Amino acid sequence: MRRCLQRSDAGRAALRAEATRLPGRWWNLLFAIVLVSGAARAGEAEADPLAGAWTLYREGAMTAAAAAARRADGADGLALAARATLVEALYRAPAAARQGLVERALGDARAALAQAPDHYGAHLQLALALGALAKLEGPLSAHLKGHASEGRALLERARQLAPPDDPWPDGLLGIWHLQAVHAGSPALALELYGASAAQGLALCRRVAAKAPEALALRYGCAVSMLELDPAGLGSEALAELAAIATLPAADAAERLIQAAARRRIDAVSRSAR
Repeated sequence: MRRCLQRSDAGRAALRAEATRLPGRWWNLLFAIVLVSGAARAGEAEADPLAGAWTLYREGAMTAAAAAARRADGADGLALAARATLVEALYRAPAAARQGLVERALGDARAALAQAPDHYGAHLQLALALGALAKLEGPLSAHLKGHASEGRALLERARQLAPPDDPWPDGLLGIWHLQAVHAGSPALALELYGASAAQGLALCRRVAAKAPEALALRYGCAVSMLELDPAGLGSEALAELAAIATLPAADAAERLIQAAARRRIDAVSRSAR
């Protein structure tokens, strides 16, 4: 099927059967990258009455930050509440509490978009909440409910809403393409989601050239390249990881990314011995 795909009903049925393996995996990487990035995005600008919520967020008090952001109300507050709740769900909550937190975050993000349909940050947070829900519910449920497709649409819309020179929409879409192809097959990813390695590589390379300081995005792209094609893209990916490990880090989150890059390099070195 991967060598030659007939565009027939039978071919599409086979692709959709194989699709149970696809949604969810690439979202896990994307989800972690964005949440560890730390910086406020457009549409989430710090301002009174959100200053206190942002302070709590930066200090790591995610539950308190989410509560303060909800009290502030408005799309900015709801988008921040979604973001903080997702961090709590991913990094701190016990397994039994995760789905409830993710669903709360999803509700916050949808409420933000209901108030401000063009809110950039809310588009990103809703896409991430859908990805987290896909991970919890499993790939078949995610595929049937359309979480992956909706997430892609949200990222495409975020790309349209992004301020000039903001690298995040292109970077996240690049990672999305590469992870979609890696998780299934080129034919499956193209048929179901319009994803391709060529598009992913072009977007990732554009981000590396135009925004070398975007360490989280460059890390996600490098890892995705390494997983997709170690033989063909490994040298490029390792060069990116080496650059990430040595560039100045803006904050603690970026230092975590640099540590992860070093671990990846070490792992590849050990496996080559």
